[in-house]
Amino acid sequence: MTIIALPRTALESLGREVQAASWFAALGEPLTDSERGDAEAYADAHGQGRLEIAQASDWPEAENLLKVPDAQSGWWEREEAQRKALLAKAEARYPDRALWTALTELTTQAGDLVHGKAASAAARMGKAAPASIHVAAGAASHAVYQLAVARLADEDAPLFESKFRLFAAGRWPLGIVGSRLFVF
Repeated sequence: MTIIALPRTALESLGREVQAASWFAALGEPLTDSERGDAEAYADAHGQGRLEIAQASDWPEAENLLKVPDAQSGWWEREEAQRKALLAKAEARYPDRALWTALTELTTQAGDLVHGKAASAAARMGKAAPASIHVAAGAASHAVYQLAVARLADEDAPLFESKFRLFAAGRWPLGIVGSRLFVF
């Protein structure tokens, strides 16, 4: 096993993508064809068969969907299993301290940015519980982290690429409930 230096250009590129993204700007709006394609790619990458793409129209509806017990079924576990496998590959490639420092710096910067964007979207739309702003920002930051791990592992990860593209387009993929992927 050869340990190599972190590819700063990959992380810098992702950092630029994070800065350029339209975090939470399209919440409640109809999906564009491109966004629907990203949602379908994200749903397909979960490997659960054909899922219907459904939308939450406002913050209270999104909050209610997050509370549905079935929403916590296998999709989250599948994402975590893939994240862990990719993280093991990244940890084998890079020195621990450098890897974790780079991931922490990237996600901290992203977290600061997306929290402000979520708060702005909540203020614009109204009716958002204050805790939901934190949940939305946490989900967006986690998507950045997942994609960074995949890129550092040097592996294709359609699940995390499509999820990030949804966030970057101003959406919030809420999760899978039954046979539906809900996007806000």
